[in-house]
Amino acid sequence: MKRNKFDFHKFKKYLPLILACLMAFTVISAPIAGHALDFGDFAGDNDYGGGGGDWGGGGGDWDYDDGYSSSSSDDDDGFILWWLFKVVYDLFGVPGVIVLLLIFAGIYLVRNRGKKAQPMQQPKPQGAQRTDRSTLAPIHTYLQLDPGFEPEEFKEKLSNLYVQFQNGWQDKNIASLRPYLSDAMYAQMDRQLETYRQKNQTNHVERISVLGVELCGWKQSPTDDVIIAELRTRIVDYVTDDNTGVIVRGSDSQEKFMTYEWTLIRTRGQQTQKGAAGTTGQTCPHCGAHIDINHTAVCEYCGSVLTTDKFDWVVSNIKGISQRTQ
Repeated sequence: MKRNKFDFHKFKKYLPLILACLMAFTVISAPIAGHALDFGDFAGDNDYGGGGGDWGGGGGDWDYDDGYSSSSSDDDDGFILWWLFKVVYDLFGVPGVIVLLLIFAGIYLVRNRGKKAQPMQQPKPQGAQRTDRSTLAPIHTYLQLDPGFEPEEFKEKLSNLYVQFQNGWQDKNIASLRPYLSDAMYAQMDRQLETYRQKNQTNHVERISVLGVELCGWKQSPTDDVIIAELRTRIVDYVTDDNTGVIVRGSDSQEKFMTYEWTLIRTRGQQTQKGAAGTTGQTCPHCGAHIDINHTAVCEYCGSVLTTDKFDWVVSNIKGISQRTQ
């Protein structure tokens, strides 16, 4: 039988075809995940951020390869494979090489039959950056401006607000939350909810548990006092179709451990009133009804929009710091 002399330059023309054959049997594509959403669209099917700590937020260790390691056995294996391809090419040419690749592919399929394909591990997405704590004054120093401020009562208020936010989100109606959100924040949340209304979907947020609230510190802007708080919670979060009740995103059994950063603002110079609900009691100038207002509100009796320049604490921004699902 006539033997073909190995010609590397000729062989090189077929390298893309050979590599394509190998990749077709060895590359496993990572799945594409959808999103399920809590109040403000912070929860999702993919975990993110570092979180961690004793609160149960975020976390998880991810391994990364810093480079490539080699050994004498790897070199020997590479030499043997190269020698095998060279011999087959010399004897049978390119058709022989393709047949050899198909044989390797068949062996690969037989050995991996029944094994569940594992998705390629991707680096975990990062959550939003926390506010630099060095820019904040310790929360206990805020009592110098407002002696009636009670940090523990304030944390309890935020914990209760979180539950109210999730319930309003699930009901697709956050009108009752207007006194506790800045105008811009309220408008943003309502726009996001409108997507659910139009699609006839409901985002369920269940088994809500606030694991802890930390008041990270405070600062001032030219017009407002600002408090930064961190909330760590546990929820079950999924979306259903209103017509069929079928879950279209998320899971009604998996728990998500969430870490959020809330920014709260209040008009400078305001003082905490003992027993106050956090809103300002006013009389509607249009119909005379009593109404609680915090910057902006709508009279539930006549529908008039009321505003005030002095308001108590409202949430002006929410960041999703981390999520861990289990």
